[in-house]
Amino acid sequence: MDYVQLLNEVKMRSDGEVQTIAWHYGIDLSKKEIGELRPLLNDISFHWIFTGVPESFLDKVKYAIGHEKTAILFQKYLDSTN
Repeated sequence: MDYVQLLNEVKMRSDGEVQTIAWHYGIDLSKKEIGELRPLLNDISFHWIFTGVPESFLDKVKYAIGHEKTAILFQKYLDSTN
């Protein structure tokens, strides 16, 4: 999966479109949750591929969408990078 392209798509799409994209990846996000996640998109760094995702960022995501959905999202990320 090309995460740079996906992040750019998410930044440019409406909440409804992002909701559909997330659903196709097996993640059920509400429009409210998408709105909470949008500001975090600018914090994402390419360097995390090498250093790992900081716990402080994961905490922000957990606050926005909850522990369970964060775990699913992060596991999908890990699965795609291995």
